[in-house]
Amino acid sequence: MPHSRKINPSDDKLHQNAVLIETSHGILQGRVIPECPDGPGAVRQFLGIPYAEPPVGPLRWHPPQPLSPWTGVRNASSFAMPAPQNPNHLFDIRGPEGQEPKNEDCLYLNIHAPLYPAHGKLPVMVWIHGGSFYLGSGCQALYDGQYLAGSGRAIVVTLNYRLGALGFLRLKQLSDIPATGNEGILDQIAALRWVQNNISAFGGDPNNITLFGESAGAMSIASLFAAQDANHIPLGGTLFHKAIVQSGNPAVYSQPEKATAMAEKFCEILSALRGGRPIRFPPTTEELLKAQELLLNNPETDRHWGHLPFKPVLDGELITCPPIDALRGGASTGVALLVGSNSDEWNLFSAARPETLTLNDQDIRDHLLPLLPDELIQPLLEHYRQRAECLGDNPWPLWSRAWNMLLTDMTFTVPGLRLLQAHQGKCFHYHFAQPLRAQPMLGACHASELGYVFGTHGAPELQHLYGGEQEPHILSESMRNAWLSFAESGDPGDDWPDFALGYSRCFGQTDDRQTDTRILQQVWQILDDSKLGGFL
Repeated sequence: MPHSRKINPSDDKLHQNAVLIETSHGILQGRVIPECPDGPGAVRQFLGIPYAEPPVGPLRWHPPQPLSPWTGVRNASSFAMPAPQNPNHLFDIRGPEGQEPKNEDCLYLNIHAPLYPAHGKLPVMVWIHGGSFYLGSGCQALYDGQYLAGSGRAIVVTLNYRLGALGFLRLKQLSDIPATGNEGILDQIAALRWVQNNISAFGGDPNNITLFGESAGAMSIASLFAAQDANHIPLGGTLFHKAIVQSGNPAVYSQPEKATAMAEKFCEILSALRGGRPIRFPPTTEELLKAQELLLNNPETDRHWGHLPFKPVLDGELITCPPIDALRGGASTGVALLVGSNSDEWNLFSAARPETLTLNDQDIRDHLLPLLPDELIQPLLEHYRQRAECLGDNPWPLWSRAWNMLLTDMTFTVPGLRLLQAHQGKCFHYHFAQPLRAQPMLGACHASELGYVFGTHGAPELQHLYGGEQEPHILSESMRNAWLSFAESGDPGDDWPDFALGYSRCFGQTDDRQTDTRILQQVWQILDDSKLGGFL
C-alpha cells in the first residue's frame, strides 16, 4: 500500500532537503523546495516518475503497458525526457541536461505537494499540456506547479504523453501496427490511473481529481469526456471529478477514415525519406520526426486535415462519439466544468503569418467559404468589422483585426460555449482579457493566461512575454484562487454564478474587452456542431 516514509536523519542535509514516498511500484526520493519570501510556500517535489513501461522497441505504437516495480530507492529530483518532437519557435523543449527531445522513453509525471497542507487529504490538480498534439511537455517552466501547490490547498501533477506520429497516427488499417491514433490519449488515462492509485501517499484525495489543460490539453480533456473504459464505463466521474477547459475546442477530432488517409500520406512521406522502405521496417525516431516536419509544412496538409492533423480519433472503442454529443446525452453529469478562452486567441497564429496584415473582406470571405454556410459569412463580416472598429488603440489593420476576432470566437469562444450548453452538470464560464504589454501585437492571445494560472509570470525566462505588466501578482492571485477553489469544491467562488444563469467572469483589463456570450451565441447559432472544428 502506498505511503510516506521518513528519511534517516543521520545525514542532516539529506534530512532537510529530501523526502521518501513509497508507491505501489517502489520507493521515490523527492526533495523539499523551501518557502520563498513573497513567493510560494514550501513544497515537496517529485519529478520524473514513470507511470507506464517505456513505449520503445516492440511497445512503440502500442497502448501504454503496466509499469514494472523497481528495487531500491528511485531518485525523483529531476525531470525526465519530454516526448520526441521537433524544435519550434514558441518554446525551447529540452531534456533535463539540455538534450534534444528524441528519446521515446517519455511516459513520466511530476508531483508538487505542499510541505504543510492546509488540511487533510488535498484535492489533486492534473495538468495536461498543450502544443497542437505534436509539441510541449509537462516540465516547461510555464507549468511549474510549486506556486499552486505552495498555497497548501492542492497537489499539482504535470505529465508527458506521446505526441505527433508516435501518439496520434492511425496505422491499424494500413499495416499490422496496432496504432489506433489515440495512443496519446491512452497515455493520459494511464497517468490518471497511476495518480488515482498512488496520490494518497502524497497527501492527495483520489476521489477529488481535477483535470485542467489548455489548447491541445483542453481538447484532450474534451475527448476524455467522451472516452470509456473496456467495460464501457465513462471515465468522467471515475478517473476525474472536475475539469477546467482553457482555450479548447470539443470538435477537434478525426473520423477513422480521415485519420487513416492522413496516416497514409505520412507513410508515403516517410517511405520517400527512407529510399522506399515501408513503415513495417521500424523507422528511427529521427526519421519519424523528419517525416512529421515535412507533413506539417506541406500546404496540402492544412487543406485536407486542418492545422492540427494529429488529433484524437473517434475510433468507436475508446472514443465512441463527439464530446458534445456525450455531454448532451448525459455523460459526466456529476463532473463540475469550468470553461473559458482569451480575447485575442488568434493573434498568436496571425503573428506568425505576415500575409494576415494585408487581409481585406474578400480575402476573409474566400478563407471562410470552404468552412461555413454562405448565408452566415456576410452577417459575420458585418458583426466583426463593427467590433473591430470599436477597439481603441490596436496595432492590427482593420480587416486583420476583424479576422483575428472572428477566428478567436469561431475556434475557441463559441465551441467552449457549446460545450457548456451541452453539459448537464454544474458549469462556469470565464473570459481572459489581459493583454501582454511586452508584446503589443499579441494582446490577450492564445496561452497568455497560463503565467497567471500557474503563478509563473515572474519567471526570468518568461519576461519577454510578461515583463511589461503592472502588478501582475494581483491578477495571478485572483485566478489561482478561483482555480484552487474550483478544485476544492467544484465552485470557483461564492460570487461566481453558474453559467446557466448567463454569467461569465472576466479576468484582466475590461475597458473594451467585454464579451456578451448571449450575443455571440445568437451570431453563431446556425453553425452546426460538426463545423465547430473550423481550421483545426
